[in-house]
Amino acid sequence: MSVTEREAPSPLVMHEAIGYEIRRGNYLEHAASTYTLAAAAIVDGRFKDAIELGRYTVREAVEAHELYRDWIVEIKGYLRERGVSEDVVATEERRIRDLLKFDDGVEFDAEAGWASYNSTIEAFAAACSAGRAKDATSLLDIAREIWRDTHDRKCDWVYGLIDVAARQLGENCIGELWDVLMAPMYAYYVRYDVDNNPWPRSFDLLMHYALEGLRGHLSGPARLGEIEVFEEEDRWGMRFDPCGSGGRTYRDDPKAGLTPRMEAPFNFGVTTEEHDWAWNKKGVCHYCVHCCALNERMPMRKFGYPTRVVDPPTWPDAKNGGKCTWYVYKDPKQIPAEIYERVGMKKPAAIGSSAQK
Repeated sequence: MSVTEREAPSPLVMHEAIGYEIRRGNYLEHAASTYTLAAAAIVDGRFKDAIELGRYTVREAVEAHELYRDWIVEIKGYLRERGVSEDVVATEERRIRDLLKFDDGVEFDAEAGWASYNSTIEAFAAACSAGRAKDATSLLDIAREIWRDTHDRKCDWVYGLIDVAARQLGENCIGELWDVLMAPMYAYYVRYDVDNNPWPRSFDLLMHYALEGLRGHLSGPARLGEIEVFEEEDRWGMRFDPCGSGGRTYRDDPKAGLTPRMEAPFNFGVTTEEHDWAWNKKGVCHYCVHCCALNERMPMRKFGYPTRVVDPPTWPDAKNGGKCTWYVYKDPKQIPAEIYERVGMKKPAAIGSSAQK
């Protein structure tokens, strides 16, 4: 028998610290794809739940949409400010945009893709409201595919411009470039400082934002937004197979008919030397290193501990299935010294911003 609207609680619940409604459930339950849950709600006849979940996928995706939009502009500004000529920037971006064209030669329009995704989700909601289950299921799949295609092309655009920086200014500039791009994010990370908020609150925010965001990047082998979530004695972990953001660039993309972005026709770069800002690993894609800066090196400097600890895939091994794993420690004081040392830092005697001065 189908579950009625009245028998099932809303799939979303207000998270007071975040300030808006998120998925109901514990961390393990947040491993599931929101698209999968919405499709299941349609099968059960829970159309109101399906609408809420479908619209929530937009919430999951919006950060990636906005960051990529801004970074594309800001990377070009960084190049110009450091002496790369306007002609070179324009020529390089034209090469990238040619790679992003659709098969019929039509130029990729990121804003049009985002608008199409949103309008398709609303068409899905209308089909649910009318009880048209088959149409709703089809529209949900179409919406996800529109977002996947738009997301991946925008991410490749960002990666391509970072590759331009590495080739024009040298690989050593990449750490600084990401510091510039993520300065606004660094500023609001003060909320994770134990001098400002108790760690259990920060821990919960770090888990939920990561789960929501990496679902929005459509992580997982089928690009549905699936995450492996697990608990260990001293930490929680999230594993992405692949991460739908940078991790997917290491692999063949049969659905789009594309190679890893490190291969032709893209030939985007990875670290060729060991750098503190890239976990002192060779073969890390120049896009992926931003996780080292944001989650580890910056908070270590400011607060004395990483907010999340990342074990990234590397090229070329990841072409055959390398996963990315994130950890959030239950007690930041218990994070091992080697986590600091691998990014060129030393574990402090005390944590909190006041102790780092």
